[in-house]
Amino acid sequence: MQDGEIVAYIIKGIKNEYIRLSKKYSTIQKHEIPLVEDMQIMDYNGEEEIEVGVIVDEALNCLTELLRDVIIKIILQDKREKDVAAELSISRQAVNKTKKEH
Repeated sequence: MQDGEIVAYIIKGIKNEYIRLSKKYSTIQKHEIPLVEDMQIMDYNGEEEIEVGVIVDEALNCLTELLRDVIIKIILQDKREKDVAAELSISRQAVNKTKKEH
């Protein structure tokens, strides 16, 4: 292979990866609900505004302590299951099972 062919191959690979990631990002944007700290929502009667943070706190308080810790660490703190398992002194499988059972 000559230098020009190698460069063209690398450029094509980068372009294809860009396309793949763009499609993935687009799909994620379509399916995710944005969660903004100061976002407010209306209650069912449209009379009161409730902060999302309060709703999230109430939902988390309904969970078991283990599940609450797992969700906070994985979803809100963006930690890996392996790291959460080490922090909670449980196996990675136990973290995964806790997530799936609830």
